[in-house]
Amino acid sequence: MVHSYDRALDRAIVVLLREAGDHSQALCQVLDQVTQLVALRSQLTREAIEGPDAEAPADPRLPQLTKRERDVLEHLVRGWSNRQIARSLEISERTVKNHLHNIFTKLGVADRTSAVVKALRDQREN
Repeated sequence: MVHSYDRALDRAIVVLLREAGDHSQALCQVLDQVTQLVALRSQLTREAIEGPDAEAPADPRLPQLTKRERDVLEHLVRGWSNRQIARSLEISERTVKNHLHNIFTKLGVADRTSAVVKALRDQREN
């Protein structure tokens, strides 16, 4: 009886380890995004205490965004989903995805979190 429990527990452990391995890449991406947000928060807190760093240049890529891309990015900063952005701007979700693709390309980022971090840094610097 004890051996059957041991085997069942061993199988459960193996399954969880396999799932963890399968999801490790996604976990690394999430951790990277969290790290970016924590770094931005730390920087903003430090600047609130010590004053802004006058030597930090503004990101020149943000001005290249079109008006509509800026609208989408503003909603993205608020944490809105593609569906919410589409409804608010009265465009299709596909159009939102196209705008996000263009935003990511212009900002040189690969995901929503990185785009938000760049946008928040640009707002702070300007």
